[in-house]
Amino acid sequence: MEKRSFSVGRRLNQQLKYILLMVCIIVSMPTACAEGEQVVINSGDWRDVYSSIIYANIRGMPSQFITDAPHATALPNYLDRDPDILLVESETSPFFVNYEGTLITEGFVVSETYKSPGGVEANLHFIGELPDVTNFIVLDDSYGYNAISVAPYAVKSRSWVLFVDHENIDEISGFLNGRTVDDLLIYGRVDRQVTESLSIYNPEIIDYGDRFDNNIAIVEKYQNISKASQIIFTNGEFIENEIMSGREPVLFIGTNVIPEQTVNYLNGSGIETGVVIGNALTDAASMITARTDMHVFIKFGQGRTGGGGDSFSLVEALDEFPLPKYELVTSVVSVDYNQGTGELEVVYKNDANVDIFSKSSVSVFISGTQVAAVGDEEPILIFEGDTFGVSYDCPELAAHPSLETANITADVYAVFGESTGSLNRLLQQTLNVGLISFEDRSSIDVTKIQYNKNTQRLSVTVTNTGDVACYVCPDVKLRINGREQSSRLVDDPEYLEAGKSASTSKRIDMTDADIADNPTVLVHISFGERENVLGNSLDKDLTLEVASGMTFLIIGGIVVILIIITTVILLKRRKK
Repeated sequence: MEKRSFSVGRRLNQQLKYILLMVCIIVSMPTACAEGEQVVINSGDWRDVYSSIIYANIRGMPSQFITDAPHATALPNYLDRDPDILLVESETSPFFVNYEGTLITEGFVVSETYKSPGGVEANLHFIGELPDVTNFIVLDDSYGYNAISVAPYAVKSRSWVLFVDHENIDEISGFLNGRTVDDLLIYGRVDRQVTESLSIYNPEIIDYGDRFDNNIAIVEKYQNISKASQIIFTNGEFIENEIMSGREPVLFIGTNVIPEQTVNYLNGSGIETGVVIGNALTDAASMITARTDMHVFIKFGQGRTGGGGDSFSLVEALDEFPLPKYELVTSVVSVDYNQGTGELEVVYKNDANVDIFSKSSVSVFISGTQVAAVGDEEPILIFEGDTFGVSYDCPELAAHPSLETANITADVYAVFGESTGSLNRLLQQTLNVGLISFEDRSSIDVTKIQYNKNTQRLSVTVTNTGDVACYVCPDVKLRINGREQSSRLVDDPEYLEAGKSASTSKRIDMTDADIADNPTVLVHISFGERENVLGNSLDKDLTLEVASGMTFLIIGGIVVILIIITTVILLKRRKK
């Protein structure tokens, strides 16, 4: 297997350097204030910052946010002194206490101070100040990148972004019931209760199970209402004023890898120019230039004006406000060549708190000379916190003499991410290859899958059909709330003695509609004699059996009724 490389040649590097020298800085300057006010945000809660900026941009007001205490003391030097200030300040997490007093001391007029009790409350407060807004975008604030993805479209279409989950859906439903709702868009993954409660508005739903596919869809909606020839590139991990402005749509790129669907979209979009926000994405800028015909600029700093707006200071770093994100971390624990099977065994470790998909290319070297290359045809799923072994046929090593004395190494090159379409992270690791000899004799069958509606548990029955004990790890692919998802039924592989059967179960909330969507279920069992290397697998489609089960209350009621009937019959017999 050929090893992919995203390095660029000297010509491309010179071209990128030229671009950087010519237009590396897009100056950030306050714009004219349509409302006679400017918004200043003093909060450590990203939702306060986000909602305040969306509010300001919809009303045509400039805004500035504080990133830390030193920034708070420096900010008055850059603010326009003419407009009054609407100060948004967190009650619990301000960067600078009594910032209103600081601004007044510096000669600014603070016309209003809003004390935010929390990001969700601030979100509803500011939409209350925009009674003419009739378009709404609903998303879950657990996924900060979704908020960044929709921001330009929200500003351009005058749509308010609502943070909604199962905890506040009743409050949001009540709020929307009192508003005119022309358009409602549900973006990304949200709780089932949210989708069900808002179905009365016949919402448009953008949820392809992948952040990049979702992002492309919202960019297309932006282009439908305002065709842009320039686009902003970011990774969705921070708030920045240009990103939030609505002047251009925002397209997601990875730090190390540009997703294939993003490249395909760019090449067919007619977009001529891209601006990468931030120094951390300079490698990505090179990749975009290499794979498209676009002109790519990098915005890595901002020019500041004094309070009067007439003179420039030195270029300063961009103001960026970090968003909550899932840290995706994976590694290769070991690489061994199994002389008993002729396979290269690679053990991966998912150190993240979320499931990841990974696709690897492994190059094998003996004394520095490459002798083999193996890898994954499709991305593999590694569950959160799991250690997962994969076996690759490697006949080239079997043909090599004197392996016991050879210096064998492996270069692992893996792209990984949170979905099969979001392989936007890169792992490169070199390890020594060990030698083992082991033949796995395990054999299993999966015979039953059942969902108990009363206990909300899905169970799978596995039988060890072999002569040796083994470890089994079942997972299932279900369609829940209209979305395909894989679910592992056990935290760790379960030990199963030879000839024995066992059922493993997990609580999964399935409605009648979900049950109807899953008449058959694909059950995948990883198994093997070694707990850390489940080198065998079984995939089987089984009919989903459904058990209603009677609750103890129902059973008790039936017993009471039977007792009463029996008592009545006995009394009648005695009277006779």
